Amino acid sequence: MTNFYDYVRSHPEQLRQFCCRDILFLNLDCPPDFVKGENWNGHNIFLHVLTGGKRMSTREKSWVLDEGTTVFVKKGGVTVERVSEDPFCVLMFFVPDDYLKSFVRGQADLILDPSSYPISNDRILLIESTPVMAGFYQSILPYFSMDARPQENLLELKFKELLLNIITNEKNRELTQYFYKLAQDTDEFEYIMENNCFYNMQLPEYARLCHRSLSTFKRDFYATFNNSPGKWLLEKRLKRAAELLLGSDKSIMDVVCESGFNDISNFSRVFKKHFGTSPVHYRKQKTSTLAQ
Repeated sequence: MTNFYDYVRSHPEQLRQFCCRDILFLNLDCPPDFVKGENWNGHNIFLHVLTGGKRMSTREKSWVLDEGTTVFVKKGGVTVERVSEDPFCVLMFFVPDDYLKSFVRGQADLILDPSSYPISNDRILLIESTPVMAGFYQSILPYFSMDARPQENLLELKFKELLLNIITNEKNRELTQYFYKLAQDTDEFEYIMENNCFYNMQLPEYARLCHRSLSTFKRDFYATFNNSPGKWLLEKRLKRAAELLLGSDKSIMDVVCESGFNDISNFSRVFKKHFGTSPVHYRKQKTSTLAQ
């Protein structure tokens, strides 16, 4: 999988972007031949659709994002696919956890009774659209065409304006609750692994997503799950593959992708070793047994 943040930063001449403090601003026009792709990010993303539409999915749920939609995408893996032929253009703000933690701690007086907020495990959260928010997004666009580097102090003030508008709107309570939890230094290690284990990521990428060195990641993983990360991931992915084979009519290729394996041959080999039969025969045998 591609680390999308790293990809953006390594293509400054091709992708319209600039940085302010720890925030990366991106104005992205999706290529017209784009159909579907998967990537992962170690940063949270605020995404606002300027034109067009796309479907954004985690392994659990999908959202169709059309013009004017704004979402917050928690760090981790995500699938994006085209749903229309219209040009797709978005504003994206990549923000690390530490920046959000610092902001929320400085605005604690504006977060009223956070313990009563609803808690959502969704990794993509909708943000209420308002005329003020729409005006903010339009005010950012001219900065991408400036010859001179934008003033960081001004940009940060504008970005904090966005955050303030979000946390003071009661319709964004789920997102505000997530911000509040981050500010309490809650370690999301287990949550991150459970919600990203079905993406074809490597251990160094998981370690980076969890803000750990590889050695610390392995040590913390065993302490959390009482298992090695490689064995745990394989068991989780095989279980999901079996569930998809029985509970859906997805092709073997789709099962491979959606359970986190990298190719059919490797998947078939480990699946047969674990279940004693090939994926195709497993589906046929179990389906026949259930039909009797």
